[in-house]
Amino acid sequence: MSADKAFVKVTWLDAQDDGRTWVPAEDIQSFTEQQCEVTSWGWLVGSTKTYVTIAADYIKDGVYGRVTKIPRKMIVKIDEYEQ
Repeated sequence: MSADKAFVKVTWLDAQDDGRTWVPAEDIQSFTEQQCEVTSWGWLVGSTKTYVTIAADYIKDGVYGRVTKIPRKMIVKIDEYEQ
């Protein structure tokens, strides 16, 4: 495991669409009220004032995979876990 990086669970709100090309006006309000809360797990590989970057995979030679950069304003909470 990547001993020098914290392993975290990030709960955040993502943008979404309803999957349709054309949406009837009466469906828009109920779609607008829905939230898309996402839970992502990974090693905390970067952190700035604006973004938190995590990686879901790690290879022992120092290569990370499935790197995700999440805007801080969309983050609900970050929990750190023991490795």
